[in-house]
Amino acid sequence: MWHINTYNRLKASGISRFIPEFISGKNLLKPLIPAIFIALFSCSQPTVKEETEQTASPPNNRKSLTKIQREIYRDGVTALYNKDYATAERIFKDFIHHKPELAGAYSNLALMHFKKKEYTESLALANQAIQLNPKQSQAYNLRGQLHIIEGEINKAKDDYSKSIELKPKYANAQYNLALLYDIYFQEIELAIKHYEIYLSLLKKPDEATTEWINHLKGTLNNA
Repeated sequence: MWHINTYNRLKASGISRFIPEFISGKNLLKPLIPAIFIALFSCSQPTVKEETEQTASPPNNRKSLTKIQREIYRDGVTALYNKDYATAERIFKDFIHHKPELAGAYSNLALMHFKKKEYTESLALANQAIQLNPKQSQAYNLRGQLHIIEGEINKAKDDYSKSIELKPKYANAQYNLALLYDIYFQEIELAIKHYEIYLSLLKKPDEATTEWINHLKGTLNNA
């Protein structure tokens, strides 16, 4: 409960931000996952720039989908990106009805409910997506965020770690795990490690995170 209250206070203060992530194409979710950014010190907390790279055809059972079905799936991703939730929900529910084995449809609906702050529904769908495709790293990352909201910090750590195990170059999962070590566990050396991995994966410099790492290193030197 403490974690939920802290999260709500930070959100109300405007400190927390959410980065949308869309499950589409080869990797289902591109690295746009929502992450909590918390500033507890005088130094500015790093922020992640929203990434826009997308692929639009579902990864599993791709050969079983017709060209038209792939185009419709792409339309669902676009609708989700544009916050046209009614259209996105209709498309992905239709895929679940006709292709219940397609994990990406569940993940996209999980993300839609997350963006609508319908966390119970989002968690149930994320669980289904992972059950259908246990190698879906981005779904673990989304579920980790849901665990943070519920105050299940250790479960969030497990999911972020699993996401990185499956996809070491998944930048936002690296950031989320760093943030967890930083804010919740106070394991600063591990936080710095994952922040630096995150930075190494970016195409453009993230000066805010670099500044934050320097701040953390300063706290270690002064300890």
